[in-house]
Amino acid sequence: MTVQGSTPLERTLADACFELAAGADIGADARGFVAKRGVARDDADAIASAPPRLAVYRSLVQNGLKTVVGKVLARTRARLNASRSGRFDADFARFLQAVGPRTHYLRDVPDELLAWALPQWRADPAVPEYVTDLAIHESTEFTLGSAPDDAPGASSPVAIDRPLRFARAARLVRHAWRVHELSEDPSATDLPAIGPVALMAYRNLEQGASWLELTPLAASIVDALMAERALGDALEQACAAHHTTASAVAMDAARLLADLSERGIVLGAR
Repeated sequence: MTVQGSTPLERTLADACFELAAGADIGADARGFVAKRGVARDDADAIASAPPRLAVYRSLVQNGLKTVVGKVLARTRARLNASRSGRFDADFARFLQAVGPRTHYLRDVPDELLAWALPQWRADPAVPEYVTDLAIHESTEFTLGSAPDDAPGASSPVAIDRPLRFARAARLVRHAWRVHELSEDPSATDLPAIGPVALMAYRNLEQGASWLELTPLAASIVDALMAERALGDALEQACAAHHTTASAVAMDAARLLADLSERGIVLGAR
C-alpha cells in the first residue's frame, strides 16, 4: 500500500499494518523494518526499544478491519472461504497490501474491498458465480441500516407531471441469482436459484433491511422514477421498453405506488 503525501513514519505504520509479510519482518528485525523506510533515528530507536508495540498495533488495526468486514460480509466470507480454501481471507489480505482502506470510517471498508475484489471474482471461473451477487446483497443490507434519515417536512402529493421523492434508505438492486432467498446462517451451504431478479431494498420500521421483489415492468418504472423522471414520463418509458401502454397497466402502476408509499419507500412528489 502506498500512502501519498505522508511522512516516512506514517508510511512505515501503514506498511506495518497492511503488508502481507510485515508481521514476520517486524518479529525478525523491527529496527531493520523501520530503518529501511527512512524513519528518523529517534523514532526508529523508540520503535526498536519495544518491538512488540509495532506488532500489537498491527494486530489491533487488522482485527478491527477484519471484524467489520466479517460482520458485513459474513455469508460471502464463509461461502467463498469454504469453496476455494480460504480465498476470501487471502483476497482481503491482498487488498490491504495492494490498496488498503482510503476511508476514515470503518463502515466504508467493506465497500472499498468489494470495489477492488468484485471485478476479480467475476473474471475468475473458480469463484462461484453467485458469490458476487451475495456480496452486493450483504453490502446493500448494511448500507440501508447506516443510511441517513430522511429530512423532516411534508412532501407534495403525487402528480403525473412531477418526479417522486424516495427514501434515502431505499435501493433498487438487480441480481442474476436469487441470493435473497439463501439461509441467513453463515454456515449454511444451500445454493441459490438462478435469477434474474429485481429487488426494492428498503429500511423497515425495525431499522432492518427488507426486500420487495418487483416484476420486470415494475422495476423499469422504479428505475426511471429513481432517475428523477416525472411520473408520467417514467410510465411511458417503462411501458415502451415492455411493449405495452400506460393505460393498459394503469391499475398495476397505481397498486405499485401505493405499496411503495405504504412501505415508506416513496415519500411523495418532489
